[in-house]
Amino acid sequence: METFLFFFVHYGLPTICVGLVLLLEPQSKVGLWSAASMCIGILLFLFYWGQWPLVGSYYFRYLALIGVLVVIRTAINRSTSGRPFWHAKIASNLAAVATLIMASGVVYLLSTAIQGLRYNEPAVELTFPLKNGTYYVSSGGSTKTINNHMRSFPNAQEYALDINKLGKFGGASKKLFGGANENHHIFGEQVYAPCDGVVITATNDIADNIGSSMDVGAEDGTGNHLSIRCDKNIVSMSHLQQGSLEVNSGNSVVIGQPLARVGNSGFSQEPHLHLQLAKPDGEDRMVGVPMRFDGKALVRNELLDNRAR
Repeated sequence: METFLFFFVHYGLPTICVGLVLLLEPQSKVGLWSAASMCIGILLFLFYWGQWPLVGSYYFRYLALIGVLVVIRTAINRSTSGRPFWHAKIASNLAAVATLIMASGVVYLLSTAIQGLRYNEPAVELTFPLKNGTYYVSSGGSTKTINNHMRSFPNAQEYALDINKLGKFGGASKKLFGGANENHHIFGEQVYAPCDGVVITATNDIADNIGSSMDVGAEDGTGNHLSIRCDKNIVSMSHLQQGSLEVNSGNSVVIGQPLARVGNSGFSQEPHLHLQLAKPDGEDRMVGVPMRFDGKALVRNELLDNRAR
């Protein structure tokens, strides 16, 4: 059911939206533009928020922009057809106003997604820990709308990134409904040290989930993971492949050193790399901070082509 809903949100909802605007004939300009505004807001939200590589291809997100253009063109053409501003029937006007109110809610969500595309505090420079293809940020940014780590978690994972790898056609998996770990392009990918430092925690013996199953206890939520102290900061990488760690607690590491492989362990619904950075806040606790790679702070739906040379 969860998979069905995920696909419906990405494909069914925009199809219904555009279809209604194209097929229905609102009797007033208010009705026309309230429906158009609702549809435009939904499509733009899906462009910024949608996780398109997980439901087909990264490049399918641009279909949402095409939908926006279709809706705007349709609404403009119908605005010149002599419709009254308000309809004579009160019920029709109330329905139009209700649609406009719902559209304002969608626009609010859209605004929070766009706000999350920039960071309001300095980011720390790291070296990207993967280097064998094109990588996609499925969760990242400065608001909850586009980064599900922006919450009061106990392990300082604000600003954390979830990273997937794209295949030739922009999908995260070789098969559209292929839940097996081996179908995901990033599964088994080599992870490299993003900084010079010392390993302070290393877990290596948690079984990888089978597909989207997450049969693990709360204590194993991060799955197989590594934490490295880099100066005063701590870099953590989670959901690693069982038995793949090449370093232990206390080992010194240098930038670019092989550390482990990407897996699907812990609270993880598909193979991906969870990457986070934390620093002390002066009150004997750690807080999450943004990361920057080659001068760029990544956010949801951004791509990074980092092929080994």
